[in-house]
Amino acid sequence: MINRRLIRIKTFQSLFVELENNETPTAQIQKSVKKSIWDMEQNLLAVLSFGPELAHFILTDHNPTDYKFNTSKEDSKNFKIFTENSFFKTLSDNDTVSNYLSKPKLSWSKEKETLFIIYKEIKKSEEYNHILQSDLTSNDFFLFSKFIYKHLIFNSVEFEQLMEEKNIYWYDEKIPILKNIERLCDDYEKHQKIILPNLFKNEREDLKMVDDLVSSYIENKIEIEESVSKYTPDWDNDRMNKIDYTLILMALTEFRYMPHIPVKVSLNEYIEIAKMYSTSKSSKFINGTLDKILHDWKKQNLIHKKGRGLVG
Repeated sequence: MINRRLIRIKTFQSLFVELENNETPTAQIQKSVKKSIWDMEQNLLAVLSFGPELAHFILTDHNPTDYKFNTSKEDSKNFKIFTENSFFKTLSDNDTVSNYLSKPKLSWSKEKETLFIIYKEIKKSEEYNHILQSDLTSNDFFLFSKFIYKHLIFNSVEFEQLMEEKNIYWYDEKIPILKNIERLCDDYEKHQKIILPNLFKNEREDLKMVDDLVSSYIENKIEIEESVSKYTPDWDNDRMNKIDYTLILMALTEFRYMPHIPVKVSLNEYIEIAKMYSTSKSSKFINGTLDKILHDWKKQNLIHKKGRGLVG
């Protein structure tokens, strides 16, 4: 779930806040970044819980027998599509998901208006019409559930607005969360059981990168700022875009003080992050600035890479 770009993004967010505040202890910033990373597991569970909670909402609030004297076959089938969904049932029976549902970070039961709007969105889809014509096998339920999660993340404005309100990091996390739901679905298709993806590929290395990046940035910030001023004489710190400035400082930190990270990797990553978070011209400005400083630092023999950092 966690990749190096996401680690950089979450570190950037904390360092950006601290750009003009030199009083926050390094350990506190490191702790803040790690908390944001660990919280991703709860945010994944919040999205996963939508399916079982939607089924419960239909069961309790939209049972056709509660408001119709005679229910049609279509009414009954529509009800079963959600309330007898075998994938959602298996998901809610998973211990981790079940524990989350008992004390949710995001309680869908308190968001009934949103549930109802998304329910109506889903009923207008081609995928809904397809399952309505099916025999409602376990595979039909599974494929329909996969569609619902993709619809939430890619197509539902209502879901997007709510998640942005509840999770300030939603923009950064939604694609990694979707990819992990896809992994979970792939495993379910193979093994017919819920296997929640691991948050980390290598937790020790990932968290060490957080510690190293934050501490190296803080310890060497004044020296790196002097380099930026030297190579951007027409831009003082107050005129330069604060996002661009923070990303340049972080990239230079990796160039010079993180020997195991290849220069090309750092350069490409921060240019891509700039495309996501800054202006349309920022990536070119950052690339040009970093290239000039890097060229000079290499001539001065200030870049020392080792191990994996020698690659590229």
